Amino acid sequence: MAQQECETCGRKATWLSAGQNVVLASLKGLVGYITGSRALLADALHSGSDIICALLAAWGTRFGEKPVDKTHPYGYGKVEFIVGVIVGIVLIFAAGEILYGSSKVLFSQTEINPPKILAIWVALLSVYSNFVISHYTMCAAKELNSPALKSISVDNRSDAYSSIPVVICILGSQLGFPQLDPLAAVFVGLLVFRMGAGLVIENYRGLLDVSVKLEQIEKIKETIVSLPGVKKINYLRTRQIGQKIWVDVEVCVKGEKTLEEANVVSREIRSALMRRMHYIGNVQVSLKPIVVTGS
Repeated sequence: MAQQECETCGRKATWLSAGQNVVLASLKGLVGYITGSRALLADALHSGSDIICALLAAWGTRFGEKPVDKTHPYGYGKVEFIVGVIVGIVLIFAAGEILYGSSKVLFSQTEINPPKILAIWVALLSVYSNFVISHYTMCAAKELNSPALKSISVDNRSDAYSSIPVVICILGSQLGFPQLDPLAAVFVGLLVFRMGAGLVIENYRGLLDVSVKLEQIEKIKETIVSLPGVKKINYLRTRQIGQKIWVDVEVCVKGEKTLEEANVVSREIRSALMRRMHYIGNVQVSLKPIVVTGS
């Protein structure tokens, strides 16, 4: 039941993120234009890119849940990594546009007028709402082990962090430092670029079948060696396919075990891992008989 609730939360999170960013992008763009805040306009562009990212993630999580078939024996989970890479690329392009526009204003010879105070309240709303949505989405991402949902959470968190200097710099421009407003836009662009590049690298590693995190590997090892009949682990290989982890392991068992007893050990390893880690998708067990002396 808890797993079903998490899957429902995951689907809700993507649409909540998309809906929130439609509202924020429109509000920031309108208020940024009215108040003359370059930083808020940059933040509006960031929120606009988030809409694309949320829609991509919604499609990716749904498509990645498709069951295995004859042409895709490992399922469609890799789609989530592809979505993560695309989300990162979208953020990098958004960062480039933000940096280009704000740098032109910052280094121009024209006078920079400080934005109106209304811009601060919109930026504060952005900080609060993005932190809430990011926390909600990351909770579902961790429970479901979903790369696409994690990408959306990181994206929303970057939007929240980028709005904090916007608030500070708009306030500073009100106090007689108008250059701080376009400077905040430059900071937003750099932050968005960093987040985008991080997503591209992390999800690209997933496409290359990089092993899962060390703490997950240790948890798998701990579960296997605790089972009766398992003497030691010869090798353990893991990879992540979307939300699921696939495990390939060879364990040593007593050489005098019958074939049926050995099969029981294999079944116990699979069931124990899937009970303890619900995001285990498949476990391939190889058994190596050894002669145990002194027992």
